[in-house]
Amino acid sequence: MSSAYSVPPRRDLVSRATREIDDFMSWMLYGSETWLVALLKGVPLFLFVYFVLGYIPNYANTITTLYLGFSKDVGFLVAVVLIGGPTFTLLLILVLWTQAARGRRGFAWSLIRFLDFLQYVAVVLGIIPFMLFNLAGGSLIPLSFTFEALALGAIAAGGGAMGLAYLYFEYRRISRREAEAAAAAAAAWRSGG
Repeated sequence: MSSAYSVPPRRDLVSRATREIDDFMSWMLYGSETWLVALLKGVPLFLFVYFVLGYIPNYANTITTLYLGFSKDVGFLVAVVLIGGPTFTLLLILVLWTQAARGRRGFAWSLIRFLDFLQYVAVVLGIIPFMLFNLAGGSLIPLSFTFEALALGAIAAGGGAMGLAYLYFEYRRISRREAEAAAAAAAAWRSGG
């Protein structure tokens, strides 16, 4: 026998934050968007793919040839076969599971959206600043930390934080507008109009 009453949602801080991130990512991944929201989503996605398919294999090649002393052919094979192939496969899995989570509820689907959120935060606060740090002359192999590189990386991290804040405020604005429209439609339906 089933009950007509559902279990009320938990109200502790972790549950509310998790529910808010899940709703935010549902809006961000699948909701309506303006051109600025599309830009704030698309550019980090493109740079993430570029980082995964370009930077990571290049670093593997550099480590294999310069520091481990293997030939350039071995470095190429390590970069393309051992690093590039699996990272491309992981990108495909990320795309497929993100699309599979569209409109679904449950622990696994929420976990996928939460992992997408962590990936997006890592991109805008870590990977893009790192790429700009490299662009300005900074390097991890060999170590080179110039003032310009650190400054450009810090500016990029600040821009990423501002982009995240804008996306959150846009999400709150749009979800409030949609909730008001739903409340008005429900009131009109109850009144028989």
